[in-house]
Parts: sequence; structure tokens; C-alpha cells
Amino acid sequence: MSTPGASEPAADASFPIEELARRTGMTVRTLRAYQSRKLLPAPEVRARMGYYSERHVSRVELVKDLQAEGFKLDTIARMLDNTGDSDAEILQFSRTVKSLFGETEPQIVTLSELAERFPSPGHEAELIGRAERLGLVRKLDDQTYEELAPRVLRAGQDAMTSLGVDARRAMKLVEQLRRHAEGVSKLYLELYLEAVWKPFADAGQPDEQWPAVQTALERLRGVAEMALLGMFDVTMAERVDETFGREFSRMHGSSKGGKGRGHKSGPHATSSKSAKGDNAGEAADPLVELPPSLTDTDEADADEAGRSATA
Repeated sequence: MSTPGASEPAADASFPIEELARRTGMTVRTLRAYQSRKLLPAPEVRARMGYYSERHVSRVELVKDLQAEGFKLDTIARMLDNTGDSDAEILQFSRTVKSLFGETEPQIVTLSELAERFPSPGHEAELIGRAERLGLVRKLDDQTYEELAPRVLRAGQDAMTSLGVDARRAMKLVEQLRRHAEGVSKLYLELYLEAVWKPFADAGQPDEQWPAVQTALERLRGVAEMALLGMFDVTMAERVDETFGREFSRMHGSSKGGKGRGHKSGPHATSSKSAKGDNAGEAADPLVELPPSLTDTDEADADEAGRSATA
């Protein structure tokens, strides 16, 4: 019999794993798997029985929320490792990550709709598989897919329409862009980790620093986009000037060479040998300036063509 007025723990302050399963809607087996993967704090052990609390309920709900945000369990375990009582901050941080660097409203499309938008008779299954590997779509069932990157798919359609390329060539372009984008992503994430996250983690993830850490992440996208688009403008301008300077030089030299040697006019009339002679004409023409970024092979071809023309 208890003494009146004595302080006693609330009846539901701690409870066995079966009650934790009931409160969270999870199975006992799943909860034990969470424990083995260090997703849950260790229970309080009394008489060889593990007892759980509302903290464990909150942690299970956090794991479920993070999974719903698209994070895998291994990633969640790393995020939760050594976070102390910062579960709410972790959830907010993860949502910021997903909102900044993910499509906000993935769209549901049918297989026939994708085939209509990206026609490639005989290669439909191949294209869908490549799109899945690139993270552009996710298969929901045999006839339904979720578009994970609608903007990329729209850009592919625009390339097919405006440039006249087929679906397989457009997909190849996306694959090449993905490799470059991965390099840029790695560059900026390493910068963020070194400058912001590691000092924060080394300090023990103080609660008062979470807002600054999140603000820095929010600004990271803007900084990266500004720098990337600015550098794209610089490099594209240089490439356009160099490429079309070379193309106009080639066309001008081809026209002069055709008149001097009695070649037939037309796009297929220039052989590889005469093309070298045309390059020599380009080099000799003071009105045409070759781009300064000729490769060693181009320069060697021009020198050889010059000697042939002199002979």
C-alpha cells in the first residue's frame, strides 16, 4: 500500500515495446529493427525488461516523417547520430533540404503519355530504364510513373522540338548534363560542409546555432545558381565566338578553294584532303582570324596543308 502524498511516476510515463508499437502504429519487429540500426535511443532497462517513453514515440514519428521526405534509413541514422535532443531541428533542416533541392510537386503520368512525349519506336523500355536510373521518373506500377524532375523532362522535350533531335539523343544529353551537375553539386556541398556544418558538428550541434546553419543552407542554392549561370554565360560566349569563328573561316576558305581548284559546289564536294588545303587558305588570308584555341592537331594539319599548297 502506498503512502498518501508520496510522489509516484505517472502510470504511462514508461511502457514496454508493445505499447510503443501501438502508439506509433508500427510493428514490434520494425521497432526492434530501428533499434538495431540506431534509429531509436536505448530503452530504460528494469528487471531485464526494456521500457520506453514519449521521447521514443517522438523519435519514431521523426523517422517516419524523414522517410516521407524521401530519406533512406541509413541516411536518417547518420543524421540522428549524436544529435541529442535536436529532433525538431533535424526535421526542419531535412525539410529545408528537400524544399530547396527537390521538385516541390512531382507529377503522375502514364506510360503511354511518356511514350507520346518522347517517341522512340522500339526503344521505349530502354528510355524508361535510363530515365529511372537518372532519377527523372519513379515507377509506381506497370503503367504509371511519377515524374521526379518535371523541369528536366520539359527541357528534353524543348530540345527535341527546337533542335530537331530524337528522344535517345535528348536522353544522352541529359546523361551528360547529370555528370556535370554532380560535379557542381559536390563542389558546393563540400564547401558547405567545410565552412558551416563541420564547425557546427564539432561544437556539439548547439541548439542556438541551428538557425544559422539552416540559413546558410538556404543561401547555398542561390549562391550556386548565381555562380553557375554566370560562368555558363562566360563559357558559352567564349565557345560561341570560337566555334562560329572557326565555322565561318572554314566556309570562307572552302568557297575560295572551290573556285581556285574547279571543285563542284555543294555540301559534299569537299574531300578531307582539300579541306586541309582550305585550312591553309584560312591561315594565309589576313581578313580571317583563326581562334586562338586551335589544338595541336589542328595546327599540325594547317602547317601540313600550307606545305602542300606551296609545293
